[in-house]
Amino acid sequence: METVLALIIVLGVLIFVHELGHFLMAKAAGVRVLKFSLGFGPAIFSFTRGETEYMVAWVPLGGYVKMAGEDPEELEQAAAEGRDPQPGDFAYAGLLRRFGIIIAGPIMNIVLAFVVYFGVTTATGLTRVATTAIGTVEAGSLADRVDLEPGDRFLTVDGDSVDSWERAFEIIRGGIGVEHVVAVQRRDSTFTLTLPSVVGPDGGPVEGAVDFYGLWPAWGTTVAAVSDTDAAAAAGLEAGDTIIRLDGRELANWGELSSTIRASAGREVEIAWLREGVEYVARVTPARVVDDSTGILRGRLGITGDTSDLPVEHIRLGLGGTLSWAGRETWRTGTLIVDILARLVVGQLSMRETLGGPVTIARVARDSARSGILSLLAFVAFVSVNLGVLNLLPIPVLDGGHLVFLAAEALRGKPLSLRVRLIATQIGMAFIILIMLYVTVNDVVRLF
Repeated sequence: METVLALIIVLGVLIFVHELGHFLMAKAAGVRVLKFSLGFGPAIFSFTRGETEYMVAWVPLGGYVKMAGEDPEELEQAAAEGRDPQPGDFAYAGLLRRFGIIIAGPIMNIVLAFVVYFGVTTATGLTRVATTAIGTVEAGSLADRVDLEPGDRFLTVDGDSVDSWERAFEIIRGGIGVEHVVAVQRRDSTFTLTLPSVVGPDGGPVEGAVDFYGLWPAWGTTVAAVSDTDAAAAAGLEAGDTIIRLDGRELANWGELSSTIRASAGREVEIAWLREGVEYVARVTPARVVDDSTGILRGRLGITGDTSDLPVEHIRLGLGGTLSWAGRETWRTGTLIVDILARLVVGQLSMRETLGGPVTIARVARDSARSGILSLLAFVAFVSVNLGVLNLLPIPVLDGGHLVFLAAEALRGKPLSLRVRLIATQIGMAFIILIMLYVTVNDVVRLF
């Protein structure tokens, strides 16, 4: 129930903002809006104000704004009867006005992401780990294979200087499926090495692609928070406890703890911790979950580490700096999505390993909500940019497909025939349905 509720809240906000963009621009362009619907299918409830029926429907996986004179079948029938579009009809509006109505939805999603990033950063500032020193190299990871060691410090990544853990991995995560050249300082010497791609020739994650290379900064094993619904809480762990052993292994830092949990999905292990000098021992079974960034099965205990011993900096940027950062973050997210789409098209990334559907969105929304409002807002912003970018794809029924129709009209000096638009829309709808079925099945397979 919690997962479904998280999905409805996240999608509801994003769909409302998207359709509100179409609605407001249509009103501004003098086009009559007949229906504003959140969701598809039969109505849960509806009401009418003026010329518009407002509706919430049962299937919360989309929404639509129905405008007068927009439906291709109705236009085809009107043309057969010799009736021309009338003032207030979508087809009657000029080319630029129709362009504005169509693109307003994706723009509103991108603006929402910018507003969220700006609001969160204004409220909290930026927090960063002001070191690039490696605390843990997970055994068997890609970083282990290129002989990175605890204590090594990143100086540059792909030629850019880095002075924080976040900056180093922002560059690395922004280049999925490519190699990265890093300059490393080890004691008194400096050298360069190449971090291999986390994506293999089949488009899926390579063996050892754990949390993008299996690197962790160094912090201790004190627990900051415990999820109420996971195995750690059932075993009696509480915030403030310090975990000292897991599965018989003495732990030096959080990276070692995390890698052991990760490798123990669905397998009972022994955990020992200290609380006010008293040692406690219990048996726990980490839950089996799929890592959304790699598609790899891992274990989850439901604990968050206390990073207070890390050199953490809290930075207030001011108005100009906050606006600039929000813009860069929105742009970075959008370009990352475009890059992933391009790599999917040319086969450099696997659809099975990369694409997620409503089940994945629901699960991540739930986990984000459990982690707090800031985590949930960050997820909303990320998905909002996704929705904005994906809606601009040149597929009929999506906004990008309608923009293609308008571009063809501008080049030809007249609209494409109603028949062509109707057939293209039907093909586009069939394609979208197939994609939705594929990602939903893919989600279910990942769960099991």
